[in-house]
Amino acid sequence: MLWRYLNMFILIGISLVGVSIAGFATGSKFVTEAGQTPAPSSSLVYLGVGVLMLINGVVSVRMANLHDTAEKDEKSAPAETVREKGLE
Repeated sequence: MLWRYLNMFILIGISLVGVSIAGFATGSKFVTEAGQTPAPSSSLVYLGVGVLMLINGVVSVRMANLHDTAEKDEKSAPAETVREKGLE
């Protein structure tokens, strides 16, 4: 059941947070390209983007769950109730 909550936003967020941790551990040398000087803020950027991706993943899973719940409620409601609520 936990696989339902594992979407690409969350996977990318986890990998970006991992890259930022490696950047912090190596003094930002892990996140720079060859020949560039390490920027001290690059690990913070990766961490911020990773957290944003994780938030986006959680929000998308919650919105999908709300949509599924609304569809189940619509299907279980009698036709008259659906017409009264204006859901058609």
